[in-house]
Amino acid sequence: MKRVRFVIFLAALLIVVRPSFVFADISATLKKADSLYRADKHAEAEDILLKALSDVTTNKEKAEVYWRLARTVEKIGERKKNDGTASKEELLAIFEKGEKYADRAIRYNPQDYNAYFWKSANIGRWGQTKGILNSLFKAGPMRDLLVKAISIKPDFPDAYYVLGQLYEQVPGFPLSFGNVEYAVSLGRKAVDLMKKWYAAGLKKEIDYSYYKELAKHLYKRDWSARKRKKYQPKERRKYNSETDLLKKSFYYEGIVSLKDISDREEAVEMIRWVIEKLESIPNKTPSKLDDLKESKELLAKWE
Repeated sequence: MKRVRFVIFLAALLIVVRPSFVFADISATLKKADSLYRADKHAEAEDILLKALSDVTTNKEKAEVYWRLARTVEKIGERKKNDGTASKEELLAIFEKGEKYADRAIRYNPQDYNAYFWKSANIGRWGQTKGILNSLFKAGPMRDLLVKAISIKPDFPDAYYVLGQLYEQVPGFPLSFGNVEYAVSLGRKAVDLMKKWYAAGLKKEIDYSYYKELAKHLYKRDWSARKRKKYQPKERRKYNSETDLLKKSFYYEGIVSLKDISDREEAVEMIRWVIEKLESIPNKTPSKLDDLKESKELLAKWE
């Protein structure tokens, strides 16, 4: 009888503790996937994440796996696009798969801001592949997803980074909502939040592509030093009076310290600094090599 009781007790104990073991295994898998992502080893990351789906037990864990799959697939597509190793149709299919992964993450955890961000990112890549005029109808939904992400996580730098690119690249009124002035403020806010996340250990490294994109926004806006100085107080008043998070971010430049130089002078200065920093990194990943190549091309064009 004692032996039977012991077996029953042991079985009950295993049932109770098993989820914690599984969670520990999933946590390790997610950390491994994140490490592979930073190393640009996206095919390996996708493989371990797909295998992890058989181990997850809660909706939250499933969402964690699925938004990482969306992130991984988006990067696989980006690499194939940059390398020219996939047709347009193949690329569109890759980004559509990434969007579906993100949809599953949203379904399992509607409060996971990463899921909305990576759905938006895959839509954005799809749009770039399709062509801006052929995909303009996607711009609004993409923006809405990013706004949803910051409504959940107001200090999420990646969302502001992509919003800045979106507002710079889409046409303005009456075709769409593009506005390069807003792009500059969104880009500045993205850089500042990215630096804060890095200082807090939430980002493992400084992402120099944030500065590269901000430089592009500045070069396109092309304000003189005088105009920057003139308009900043107006932007500050609008920033302080706005309550909507996105609209407030449109005027973020109003509260930052500006150098007494023009937009294009700042853009050139910034891109030179980005090149210097990227060149100093040993064993560069393909993503960093892409950023370095683009930065050098921009500098050659701007100087």
